[in-house]
Amino acid sequence: MASKVCSKCSIEKPASEFAKRYDRPIGLRPWCKECQRKIDAEHRLTDRGKKKYRTQLWRKSNIAISYEEYKQKYNEVEGKCEICQESFSSLCVDHNHETGELRGLLCTSCNLAIEHLKESPNIMNNAIQYIKKHGGRNV
Repeated sequence: MASKVCSKCSIEKPASEFAKRYDRPIGLRPWCKECQRKIDAEHRLTDRGKKKYRTQLWRKSNIAISYEEYKQKYNEVEGKCEICQESFSSLCVDHNHETGELRGLLCTSCNLAIEHLKESPNIMNNAIQYIKKHGGRNV
């Protein structure tokens, strides 16, 4: 089969634009990869989709937390990053990369800052002194 019509967008596309599905008579999914990406993105916005996506992500990263525990912690911190105190619709699960111990919920920027500063209190203190020395802003 050289081409196929997508059942979602109704556009004829090459067979290579369809994911394989061996339980289907022709061995391909009924909709194209592009439509599947849209379906997946919409699904991740639902609570069920968020639960599945995040649970897989945490498991892959060896983070021992369930979606229910995350939601409880999120509600405890009132949706605010534990460092910058700004509100977000979702937060990162911060953990110690050596021990796997959970620390808290942070926004992406604060979580990446800790990672980029090698999770080192000494480096973080040096960064604070550097910013103070060069006139950092007090937020």
